[in-house]
Amino acid sequence: MQRIFYPHSIVVIGVSDKPDNLAKNILGNLKEFGFQGPIYAVGRQAGEVHGVAIVDSLEKVPDGLDLAVILTPAAMVPGLLETCGKKGILRAVIESGGFGEFSAEGKALEEELVQIAARYGMRFVGPNCISVLNLETGAVLPFPPLSRADVRLGPASVAGQSGGVTITYLLRLCAAGVGANKGVSIGNKVDLNENDYLDYLVGDPRTGIILLYLESISDGRRLYEAARVSPKPIIVHKANRGEASRSVAFSHTAALANDDRIVSAAFRQAGILRADGFREAVAMAQGLTLPPVGGRDLIIISRSGGHAVVAADAAERMGFRMGALPDSFAAGVRALFSADVIAPTNPLDLGAIFDFDLYAQIVERCLESLSPDAVLLINTYGDNEAEGAHRLARRVETISQETGIPVAFCVFSHGDDREDLQKELRLPIFNEIEDAVTALAASRQWSAHRSARRPAAPAARRRLPAAALPPQAATLTADQALNLIKSQGIPVAAWAAVETPAAAAESARRIGLPVALKVLAEEISHKTDVGGVRLGLEQAEAVQREAEQMLARLQESVPKVARPRLLVQHMAAPGVEVIVGGKRDPTFGPVVMFGLGGVQVEMFDDVAFRVAPIDRAEAEAMIREVRGSGLLAGVRGQPAVDRGALADALEVFSKMLVDSPRIVEVEINPLIVGEGGVLAVDARAQIGPP
Repeated sequence: MQRIFYPHSIVVIGVSDKPDNLAKNILGNLKEFGFQGPIYAVGRQAGEVHGVAIVDSLEKVPDGLDLAVILTPAAMVPGLLETCGKKGILRAVIESGGFGEFSAEGKALEEELVQIAARYGMRFVGPNCISVLNLETGAVLPFPPLSRADVRLGPASVAGQSGGVTITYLLRLCAAGVGANKGVSIGNKVDLNENDYLDYLVGDPRTGIILLYLESISDGRRLYEAARVSPKPIIVHKANRGEASRSVAFSHTAALANDDRIVSAAFRQAGILRADGFREAVAMAQGLTLPPVGGRDLIIISRSGGHAVVAADAAERMGFRMGALPDSFAAGVRALFSADVIAPTNPLDLGAIFDFDLYAQIVERCLESLSPDAVLLINTYGDNEAEGAHRLARRVETISQETGIPVAFCVFSHGDDREDLQKELRLPIFNEIEDAVTALAASRQWSAHRSARRPAAPAARRRLPAAALPPQAATLTADQALNLIKSQGIPVAAWAAVETPAAAAESARRIGLPVALKVLAEEISHKTDVGGVRLGLEQAEAVQREAEQMLARLQESVPKVARPRLLVQHMAAPGVEVIVGGKRDPTFGPVVMFGLGGVQVEMFDDVAFRVAPIDRAEAEAMIREVRGSGLLAGVRGQPAVDRGALADALEVFSKMLVDSPRIVEVEINPLIVGEGGVLAVDARAQIGPP
């Protein structure tokens, strides 16, 4: 990867001096950005472009060059890559399109590229990409012409699944005062994918902030693990957010767990900052260039009272606190003026003061005497005030650096003055209040993740009892699923599976009345839909009578069920019904779900997801995340339930998913949480082949 981003010598293939040739723009960019190494060009005809001689055969360039950049018709690429391999040019960027994104023939060409690369030990970027940029060395290889005037060197590096989006992000980061270091357009990621680039950028000493634009995720588990331990903040703009099909869902877990919801949960768990678009992603990056925001205490200082109100609303939405300013601070600020012109409130409205130098003094006093977690400073000014406004901005930049307290500086000015001001400063300048608050919130989130991050404890694999899983793929009936849950140490209500109504009555006497009666059949996922559940039966005779009627209804309504059985189960004590579910996500692997149980899970869709396994702290966070979790504390005279036992069950359940890769889906619904612990009363599961 180092030779891709730091090549000492480059050959560009597909160059001509024709006006519409794109490959010649690659040479132009290398010259524009001052690349210092040897540059070679290959085309159909000899010539010269941008002072670089074009040779008519790849055979005519030296062996062992660091990097080949290929922009030719797709059909020519395999042969060119083969020649590169023979000449010891073992890194390539394939910018050509017309591969798997275009046709079956193009897909076959991709497979050929993989075979060639494997034969020579080559690695390549693309195909179908805009290329690689390293603003530090001038190795700027996209085919669109770029200008040094539009960029500034900085800590952010971008890897994107779209060339246009990658360039847009690099330019916007530069314009926003963040600056850029490296960029790569992933393209079809036939060889290297987003995880390869992420691993490299995490270890790259010149990269301080990583921004990924993704339309698909190649290996979510690997992305998750890399981000979870990354010392650098990672922002991901994940597009293509369509839902997974709900029509074939076996369980509530699968029905509720569309792909994007799991993506968001995994990102949050790993400390990834998820952005919904360009503006939010750039604002997050701006916030990460400020000193870290360590908490929620925010002071807002504004020249305009209306802007202060807008800022207060945005700050509250983002979870910041705006505590009252102490009288001692107000007295110190008032001493700066000849008149009593401001009220000691937060937000602090400075609209009656016209001296921007005094604004700087107020900010300084605020940081020194109050030590807030962050300050939001909003300045509005006209053309005739630009000199003082720029002086204020420079002073605020210095104050923030000296105190280590972040100041988000939001500017409303006329014309292009904000852009001119940004060129003077390393401090990012915001032109929207919401962006400034988003920036501070992103910094706070990243700081909280870093401080709370715990090393993953190596978990010993627990072998399931031999009888817990069937020898082949199967849909488990409730009794089998309850056996699986019980094998993990999760308490299960006493039950018996029987074949006749008479046996059901006898089991009820033995288990202890009252009991629940449920139909057992692999073909039936939702027993209540076919009248297959009766609760609170207090007499054995009633159990037998209900069992006879249940089987008769079932034969009439679902005749395909040949040999249904019956589950007799002791009625659990009252408590809060919750659902604990898990599935094997195709991107992130095993994931666990928690929410309110019974019919509430479908009505309110109030659930939380995590990538498994989770520890006790993460289990407790899952519980808090569910809006209805207040029911666990007891309402209207009901006692509080044992949240600790619930967290323990979630932790054990999540580890079962990791330890048992044959489990495709599994669900306890409901799990009853009471004062004395938890009790599983119903379950379902799908098991894959060995």
